[in-house]
Amino acid sequence: MNLSLFKKHCIIAFLLRIILVMYANFHDNYFNVPYTDIDYKVFTDAARHITEGDTPFKRHTYRYTPLLAFLLIPNIYIYKDFGKIFFSLIDIVVAIFIRRILTRQRWNDKIVNINVLLWLYNPLTIIISTRGNADTLAVVSVILTLDFLQRDQFLLAGLIHGFSIHFRLYPIIFSLAMFLSIKKYNRFIPNLNQFKFVSGCAFSLLSLTGFNYKLYGYQFLYESFLYHLTRTDVKHNFSVYFYMSYLSSGIESNTLKKILTLLPQIMLLLSLSYKYSDKSDLPFALFTQAMVIVMYNSVMTSQYFFWFLSLLPLCLPNIQMTNSRSITLISAWILSQGIWLFFAYLLEFQGINTFSFIWISGLLFFTTNVKILMDLIRCYKVS
Repeated sequence: MNLSLFKKHCIIAFLLRIILVMYANFHDNYFNVPYTDIDYKVFTDAARHITEGDTPFKRHTYRYTPLLAFLLIPNIYIYKDFGKIFFSLIDIVVAIFIRRILTRQRWNDKIVNINVLLWLYNPLTIIISTRGNADTLAVVSVILTLDFLQRDQFLLAGLIHGFSIHFRLYPIIFSLAMFLSIKKYNRFIPNLNQFKFVSGCAFSLLSLTGFNYKLYGYQFLYESFLYHLTRTDVKHNFSVYFYMSYLSSGIESNTLKKILTLLPQIMLLLSLSYKYSDKSDLPFALFTQAMVIVMYNSVMTSQYFFWFLSLLPLCLPNIQMTNSRSITLISAWILSQGIWLFFAYLLEFQGINTFSFIWISGLLFFTTNVKILMDLIRCYKVS
């Protein structure tokens, strides 16, 4: 695909997203299940509070960096769907970086084109951004960090990585893999490039956090960071821990329970950081770690799939898997989600007690994800 054709696909993909943004207004007015993500309304309300000279955290359940509310001030003054259009545009920017990284890795045009188009026309990613989910901003910062690391721009990579952690806490899990990939001869002796990366990360993270703390004080620290470390959500979600959280709501959580919940993902994240510590393996390291943090998280919703799906196009060329096996895994992933969604619909919209079935469906979905990750690791080959 030459540059001209790629630009045409970007325009078509962007227009497709705009159509869905427009459709959302119709859907929200005539259907019981809204198209627009509830968080988008939270973002907009937080932006409105800022325009009124108040704190964005006056909006209950706003638990993000104030930077996001500042970015969406045009929702108040210009157009209520500005944020959705902005997030859709960032989707296209992600495609540009995917193409840039794959081309730098010297894959042939066919492979590059397939993986770029998989992102541009992926129904799940299209829906997530057009519903008004802001995770596309976290995704693009992670991929931009990866791009700078591959071009040996370590200070810039650190600066962007610090921003991504401030914006959405989950990229912190990538830090060790990124740090180890910047090695020369001995991975256990830090070098100048690693120092640049760490310094850039610390500077941007502390600067942004300090600036917002000065504006909004401890409330900012708690809502944006501390809340996510202690969060328990008893509402039904994909997490394998959902039913346990639901049954134990109102009971003070003990230390042993927290350790047993966190230990599996910590061990997996550390082992994946070490196993795929080479620079050429970094995209796959980030992808597998993103899958682990989503699979084992105490709360899991569809928007979290964005975290690893954005990295998948950068890894697919190295995954040598038969078409039949790929189709089987994709079908199993979609089917297990569908089963969960069916019982969740019965609970939320029909008022039928299906908590046990949701829990069993969550176990099935977890098992499916584990199987998929294991197969991808087995089929991964360094180029």
